[in-house]
Amino acid sequence: MAEVPNAPSCERFRTDLSAFADETLPSRKWHQVGYHVAGCPACREELASIRSLRSTLQTPRHGSDGAPQTLEQRLQRIAGEHIDAPLYMAAGPKCALPTRRRVRTRRMVQSGVAAITVMASMFVIAFLLAPEPPVISNAVKHAREQYSLSTTATSVNASVGAVLLAHERGAAFGVARQKTARSIMGGEAARIPRATAAALLDRESPTHSGTQRVWVSAGGGQYHVADVRVDEVAGEGTSLAVLDSSGNRFMSWFVPSGTCCKSDAGPPWTFWKYRGMDQVAGRWANVVEARDENDRRVARWWLDCDDGLILFSERYDSSGTPTIMSGFTKITMGEAHLADADVETTKMNPVSSSGTKGWCLGLEHCPADLAGLPLVAHAPSYGPGGKSMRLFYSDGFRGLSVVWSEGQLEGEPQVTDRTAGFPDVAVWQVRDGIVSVATSNSPELLEQASAQLPGLEPWAPSVWERVGRGLARLAGIN
Repeated sequence: MAEVPNAPSCERFRTDLSAFADETLPSRKWHQVGYHVAGCPACREELASIRSLRSTLQTPRHGSDGAPQTLEQRLQRIAGEHIDAPLYMAAGPKCALPTRRRVRTRRMVQSGVAAITVMASMFVIAFLLAPEPPVISNAVKHAREQYSLSTTATSVNASVGAVLLAHERGAAFGVARQKTARSIMGGEAARIPRATAAALLDRESPTHSGTQRVWVSAGGGQYHVADVRVDEVAGEGTSLAVLDSSGNRFMSWFVPSGTCCKSDAGPPWTFWKYRGMDQVAGRWANVVEARDENDRRVARWWLDCDDGLILFSERYDSSGTPTIMSGFTKITMGEAHLADADVETTKMNPVSSSGTKGWCLGLEHCPADLAGLPLVAHAPSYGPGGKSMRLFYSDGFRGLSVVWSEGQLEGEPQVTDRTAGFPDVAVWQVRDGIVSVATSNSPELLEQASAQLPGLEPWAPSVWERVGRGLARLAGIN
């Protein structure tokens, strides 16, 4: 037998001889070992011994035909689709065959991991995509506009509502001084039953056209003054065109016919009728007055003697100074021309025609009455600026607007504004919405109504609420 190589160079290549015989060495290493073997007799002899041993082990014994065919078939069935894969790649414990049970278990685990990964990804995406309520930068202005719009749409002194609405939208009006109420030539007043006053004030308006002048107090004895062209066709509706200080039409509205506000259930006022008559725009009128529990006058109406149309009206503060006045400066009975171009239709749904369920939007509950005033009309909106719900309460004398709007207040979460010449407003945040209350009546009415609505609750959604909003957005609900 050859001498065992012990030269340093042989020791270096000796461990690679087996791989050299199998031709599994990298190309560069294979050439290095081959070059050494070519010049080293001892390593050539050992390489020959390795090759001889390999050849002997690979030669089957005489008479042996390998494993029985049935055993091969059984092993193939056990291996299944993994028959061509080496055992070291098999799933499960080391050297364990990939049985159907192990395959099913592995697939279930893989599916579960995939499902968890998808759910986690959806959770993160939904959280990131959760929509934020829009920021409302001028909520007080918006609340006043909605109050004016409601007043116009429900014909509760529609001309006054139209003027206030035009003012909120930028119309320039004249300014006048008028500290005293309209004089009366009717002599002494006699008290009349509430039902009689209601019958006088609730008569349906006949067809007529004309121009009304509106005065709205701006404080300090000053009044904003505007003219409104009015055309009303009985049973169809009313066209209102507000004129600016130059006499040009600023905006026009059409209000469909429909009486929503009855005055038979009103505030605890007493009613009085003057014995004589007065004149408004060349027509004779009866004068009806309302007084509060302290016997202070709060309102007067000049009613046409022939058909009961309200020709002029005044509202007063606690000192008896007029806050709002409106009335015809000229009028023609029996004629009207409803506008059909450049007109904004103003409409609200009477509560009596809307049923009792399914119409309340935003608020958990839309009260049937608020601060002693019945709910008479509502108007939901699904515009591009977000969802909103407008509610109007009135007893025919007083009006109160409540609006829920999807959004966030910019700045303070609660604001109250009482600016002379404008409706009083209270606005506050309720989770992802804004609630506002507005009225041209007493501050006490505003406070009482606000106290009966949901209280202040800043927008601070939980993680799950954000995820829910995000999923709704992904599903196309938001």
